[in-house]
Amino acid sequence: MDKELSLLGLCRKAGKLQWGFDMCRESARAKKAALLVAAADVSEKTYKNLRYEADRAGIRAVRLSADMAELGRACGIRAGVASVEDPGFAKAILKERGDRDPGEKEE
Repeated sequence: MDKELSLLGLCRKAGKLQWGFDMCRESARAKKAALLVAAADVSEKTYKNLRYEADRAGIRAVRLSADMAELGRACGIRAGVASVEDPGFAKAILKERGDRDPGEKEE
């Protein structure tokens, strides 16, 4: 989990992280988002809506094991959802979670 949060923090410093539901939705609809993430303690409704936007954009949405406070400390933001706009960071976060991109071949 710490590595996921570290990667999200680096992503923010690189200017490739949007946060807040409205910004995440805009990022996904504009095809800028590579991955949508939600804190563990966001509501089911919020996560369902985030997954809808991800499905619509053809990307993944994942729920972190970290809560909003931990996400905020790691990234310097106050939000429960974020959009990763860099494919490299998105792939690294999924790899850290043990998730594979559905289009990626096994090594």
